Amino acid sequence: MPSQVTFKSFKVPALWSAADSQVTALDTVALIKRRIYKGIDSTGRPFLSYSTRPIYVPKKGARLTPKGGREARGGRSVYYAGGYAEYKEKSRRRVAGGANQTAEVDLTLSGALVNNIQPLQVSKSGYIIGLTSAVRGYGYRVNERRPYLGLSPNDVKILSAAVAARIRKKLPK
Repeated sequence: MPSQVTFKSFKVPALWSAADSQVTALDTVALIKRRIYKGIDSTGRPFLSYSTRPIYVPKKGARLTPKGGREARGGRSVYYAGGYAEYKEKSRRRVAGGANQTAEVDLTLSGALVNNIQPLQVSKSGYIIGLTSAVRGYGYRVNERRPYLGLSPNDVKILSAAVAARIRKKLPK
């Protein structure tokens, strides 16, 4: 005589949802931004230094109003013998030893690049982080020289722990 097994209905919890992917995507963006402000690239190494090759920065249309330097080209631009590194150093508001300052190389001039890192696509099975159309043109070029999009080994550890905690919270007691 064959044995018979009867199951009462039970619910298998949905362990991962599109909302979980959305939260994880936002966590990823936060990790990337935090790392950028520390001056660390996606491989975990410090960013390459800014150029010291002399440059002229136009006064009109500059993302960061040029300060210091030497007025040039009939007053339409400012010359920096120390290149972009000098321009950025003299033009941004930094205080020696100031608290909460970002790294010297932080990929932040106007804030547009960092503020336009976003989840571009999110689904239950994953997400894509990238740049909005506002900065896409130059942002991906910057990423070629100073890789910032992506996760450093430390970012992976932090994100893995966050995902594991999110899944543990959903498991039945």
